[in-house]
Amino acid sequence: MSTDPSQKEDTTDSEEVRQLTFDGEVVETDRAENTPATGGKLHRIITKYGFTELGDRLERKYTPPNPAALRELKQMVNVKILDQNMRGALTTEEDYEDCRHRLTADDRELTEGRLNKLGIDGEEVLGDMIAHGTVQNYLRTYRDVEKQGRRQNTPEESAKSMIAIRKKVEMVLKNRVSSHSERDKIPTEPEIDVKINVFCPDCDESISAVDLLRLQQCPRCI
Repeated sequence: MSTDPSQKEDTTDSEEVRQLTFDGEVVETDRAENTPATGGKLHRIITKYGFTELGDRLERKYTPPNPAALRELKQMVNVKILDQNMRGALTTEEDYEDCRHRLTADDRELTEGRLNKLGIDGEEVLGDMIAHGTVQNYLRTYRDVEKQGRRQNTPEESAKSMIAIRKKVEMVLKNRVSSHSERDKIPTEPEIDVKINVFCPDCDESISAVDLLRLQQCPRCI
């Protein structure tokens, strides 16, 4: 007997990320999904908010001849979730633009506290937000759309993805360290320096992954 993926129960924490891979672009999957391949969270979000046109729109944008990146599709969904929850709330246009910028920018973060101050349930809204891989898994499972024929990222685009990963890790680490420092769990707050390096197979030196992608060769071997 077949089982509808949308009927599976969530068994994991939706605030964390299940996987982070690097295959042309960064792919993250929400822990709210039972397996990395179900896409069930996005299916439930579409039903919850009545986004009846969203599945068709995502499919059109994901398929050739000009497929959008998963990061773009993820942000499109998360902005719709933000819009839906801020609709009717007593917020100004300035508040909305600030939240939208925090949601889509690499240098700022939309927090539960920021939403709560606007009279919005921050925990619920952020819990509904999705990750890159959730879009891809939804399209595969519920729309029967595969990645075949999609344009592969250029080395420069991949370098930008790595920079985004580094900034995200820096932000998360800084927040964690600051919270422990404020509670005197660590004596002083250190400077955060996150590096993503690889070893060159020719010179055996540790080099920046971003530099390698942008130059398309080892900077030490040039």
